[in-house]
Amino acid sequence: MTDGDDTLRMLADAARGFGDFDAKRLRAMREEPPGYDRTRWRAMAEQGWLSILIDEADGGLGLGIDAATTIAEELGRASTVEPFVAAGVMVPALLSGLGARRIGDDNLAALLAGEAIAAIAWQSTTGSIEPTDTAVMAKGANGGYLLTGESRFVPVADADAYFVVGKSGDDLAIFYVPADTEGLVRQPEPTADGGYLAWLSFNGVHLPPSACLADGRNAADALTRALDLGVLANCAELLGIMDRALEMTLEYLKVRRQFGQAIGSFQVLQPRAVDLWMKKQVPRHALDAAIRTATSPDVPARARTIAASSAKARAAEVAHLMINECIQLHGAIGYTDEHDLSLYANRVLAIAPFLGNAAEHLRRYGNLKDQSGVSA
Repeated sequence: MTDGDDTLRMLADAARGFGDFDAKRLRAMREEPPGYDRTRWRAMAEQGWLSILIDEADGGLGLGIDAATTIAEELGRASTVEPFVAAGVMVPALLSGLGARRIGDDNLAALLAGEAIAAIAWQSTTGSIEPTDTAVMAKGANGGYLLTGESRFVPVADADAYFVVGKSGDDLAIFYVPADTEGLVRQPEPTADGGYLAWLSFNGVHLPPSACLADGRNAADALTRALDLGVLANCAELLGIMDRALEMTLEYLKVRRQFGQAIGSFQVLQPRAVDLWMKKQVPRHALDAAIRTATSPDVPARARTIAASSAKARAAEVAHLMINECIQLHGAIGYTDEHDLSLYANRVLAIAPFLGNAAEHLRRYGNLKDQSGVSA
């Protein structure tokens, strides 16, 4: 057993104890902005989870994506709605690629302490996950920058700041934009699990030169890495949901009785349960392989992206299949909102499309493999 294994086990134990499933809490927050609990977010920061991907020199833990996915999976098992993947994995991953202190020591400290929360805004209204499809334009103005355009599907509607991806000429650029910046308009959009995304409009947003954190190749590389690691954490969260949904279903099959016996003894249902367990192993092995690729020092960035798409294509597809089958195996009660399985079903509907659905990642996986010949 390695020190790394011990660390991951301790993280999993801590997350499992922290993230106990609480249906009453989850239902109380539905459709009540912001759709998650800021107090709980600060408690997650106290555990050190928001610092996992930040270097120790910048006040972080300096751990890897395997640690972050361990936390994400346990939070998925509890159907936790706090935006750990979007704000606790992707933002720190982006900062570690850009230089965490570029946003200022006070802003960095606030993010790592959970006193402030930030999100990355890069998607256009088409929903494309490719950074080059951003619809935000950045032009030089008055010694700084002027942002115009829109960004949609931003994962934290009430964030205190956004890392906005825009086009500056032919290059990508990343800007740090506080939420109260004049000219920035936010429109919340509800999600299936009762949370909210943001639709951002940049109506002539003026920024100082220091707001540009990176441009050109540096911006593209840092963003691509943050998106890849976010995909892996998203897969882990989906796996946690699948694990718990299947456990709930197997428990139900043992106690629900018809014709004087548990329905789990019916021969027609047993193969379906086994088939679900087997299907669940496919995205788990794909994620494990993708994590190994992402943490290998000499693997090119494109191979990391290919591996991430391979894992997400499988995880998103199986998550939808799993939750549908679990609902069917519960019978009529599985279709009701009152049953706790509904919270997991709605969570899948909300996060499986995040960072690209199964079809989009399958297409990207095929295209990248054709272009490079790299095996995931």
